Amino acid sequence: MPQHSRRDWLKITAALTAGLSISKNMIAGDLKKQNPAGMILLNSNENAYGPSGSTIKAMAEAAKLSNRYPDDIIPILKQKVAAHWAVGKEHVLFGAGSSEILGLTTILASFKGKNMISPFPTFGSWYKAAEVMGATIKKIPLASGDKTLDLAGMLSAIDTETGMIYVCNPNNPTGTIIDDHLLRNFVEECSKKAYVLVDEAYTEFENLPSLKDMAINNPKIIVAKTFSKIYGLAGARIGYAIAHAETIRNLGLLQPWPDVSISAVTANAAIAALKDVSFINECRKKNTAARELCYATFKQLKLEYIQSAASFVMVNISSIADRYTQQMQAKNIYVQYRDFWNGKWSRVSMGTLEEIKLYCEVLKSIP
Repeated sequence: MPQHSRRDWLKITAALTAGLSISKNMIAGDLKKQNPAGMILLNSNENAYGPSGSTIKAMAEAAKLSNRYPDDIIPILKQKVAAHWAVGKEHVLFGAGSSEILGLTTILASFKGKNMISPFPTFGSWYKAAEVMGATIKKIPLASGDKTLDLAGMLSAIDTETGMIYVCNPNNPTGTIIDDHLLRNFVEECSKKAYVLVDEAYTEFENLPSLKDMAINNPKIIVAKTFSKIYGLAGARIGYAIAHAETIRNLGLLQPWPDVSISAVTANAAIAALKDVSFINECRKKNTAARELCYATFKQLKLEYIQSAASFVMVNISSIADRYTQQMQAKNIYVQYRDFWNGKWSRVSMGTLEEIKLYCEVLKSIP
């Protein structure tokens, strides 16, 4: 780990602020989320069913101890998470959502190289942190056909100045995945030249294999996980890195002290959430049903869409873009709109089955 000058630490502080805070555009677009009564929020990939009842109860109990620092509970959570993934607790570091882990990894990688490689489009919360640290981002377009990551293109973009390669699998916003053996070969090859950050925020929706076994044995591979998605704890802000013990120590040096971002309430919520297997299984089943309902509707309306392995679906609304926006807003339904691939696309998060049924009804009503 390099020694940091005061200038370095100022850059780090600025990078964390830029990379992890909410942009003005996000605030302007999502103000109504502060008062969600009566709204159908299909725009942020949140779990509409969570947190589970047992998790809420655990949070309420922990709130009574909020006058104390969480020094006792965080080691317990670390042991639980480590056991869940069959890794040592020295391989785990907590952050305020996986977004903090992405930011910390970006900063660490910036000391090793001056450019970062990313598929595009993908989850780009870490872009500003990279730029503040003086790194450029090489954005490699997704494969034009199936919209999967162009692994060959990303690999060929690596040079002697590359500090990090970012992989989101399933990818956000497309929901596409890379076969496990192809991904493992790619990550192994990239790790010979730079850090590889593997974002696994959505793997639980399809029980996809984790690359955690590679990460704990290779100092250049970091896996980012989160409790925000299938566990329903987006508002609690808890994520974690799984990595080699040396890498975990280096990431921890970029926090005021390791695991500092986690509160007692959040830690207790995560412990309870890990235990609630029946809730996770039910969420997975309902998420699949909601996606299938969307697919059937898109096919009926002859709208192009991307097959997803995550908690959202991308649909091409170019032919109805103006009316789509108007009708959805009229029914208090909030979805995301994107300009991709020479057209207008909407990323639809999977809400409850009832919410998705209403979304499909409104979509069918658009002339």
